[in-house]
Amino acid sequence: MANIFLDYMTKRAEISLLQNKSTGPIITFSREYGCFATQTAQNLVEVLTHKTKNNWIYVTKEILEESAKELQVTKQEIAHLFGADEKTFLGDLVISFSKKKYATDSNIIKTIQSVVRKYAENGNTIIIGRAGCVIAKDIQHAVHVKLIAPLEVRIKRIKERYDLSYEDARLKVISTDDKRKKFMSFFKGDLPDSELFDLVLNNHKLSEREIIEIIIKLMESRGLIKH
Repeated sequence: MANIFLDYMTKRAEISLLQNKSTGPIITFSREYGCFATQTAQNLVEVLTHKTKNNWIYVTKEILEESAKELQVTKQEIAHLFGADEKTFLGDLVISFSKKKYATDSNIIKTIQSVVRKYAENGNTIIIGRAGCVIAKDIQHAVHVKLIAPLEVRIKRIKERYDLSYEDARLKVISTDDKRKKFMSFFKGDLPDSELFDLVLNNHKLSEREIIEIIIKLMESRGLIKH
């Protein structure tokens, strides 16, 4: 029953995007687990704000917070979907008949789309994760980036960051990668990466400075920002 409901929910999640209203450029970051993007986004915001004389921001957890607020639930009550853990069909029905009737998985997905889309249309924003590369894929003034690194490198990073054993870190990386793929599938279906990303950058081989320079150069070459 749960699988039938998930299939139904995924089909309902096909995006009916609005006409492009963006008045400014955006960047989206997708990343394999262990390819930390937040610090890169922070530094890229500083570079872009200085270079363009416009205020840039980055968002990630804000999307969860705003989605929960719009649905009138706590962050914890919708976080399962960001972790790609589906509720049972029965659990979804219980919520649909409660005072929190807007917190069904299909409505959570629609709300995430709406919140991400708002940031994308406002422009001058870096969107980290949250299927931004799919939801904003029709925005012309955009650069969509995916950060990758070898599995062993990512395991080592997670091991050190969270003080885990090697095996626990390996399982955490593999599990989180799988959950992120499931979350993305709610939005992109079977679309391959080649249709979503402008840049796929190895943040083991490339330094943060090099990654920022590559993104800036691409934005300049596309006329999204001035030289």
